[in-house]
Amino acid sequence: MQKDDAFWLNVCYVALTLIAAYIYWQAINTVGIETGWLERYDQWFVPVNHFGAIGLGVLTTFFLRMNPERHEYFLESIGELRKVVWPSFEDTRRMTIIVCVVVAVFSAVLAVFDVAWSYVLKQIIS
Repeated sequence: MQKDDAFWLNVCYVALTLIAAYIYWQAINTVGIETGWLERYDQWFVPVNHFGAIGLGVLTTFFLRMNPERHEYFLESIGELRKVVWPSFEDTRRMTIIVCVVVAVFSAVLAVFDVAWSYVLKQIIS
């Protein structure tokens, strides 16, 4: 584990907080629209929605981060991801072409079997 790993984990926690707050904001807003609270209580519903969503997003991240085992697991995962060797562009292109060729061959084989079985079943039925 490097010192930089903790920084990136904190960046992920901030991103999680923002994403969770946005999802909570949308959910509270949807409930407000469906129940009619948004129109009836527009003076207080909008600020409560904003502060509630931010608070729930922060609480979500807080409870996720408070578990030391989970925090250590995330740090170890970041350390393991640093060891990954990603393929080069040429390797990726070559493997993609191989996959496309294999899919095309199997599609042709399945098409031949489909036509053959259709012919056989038509002969049996009629």
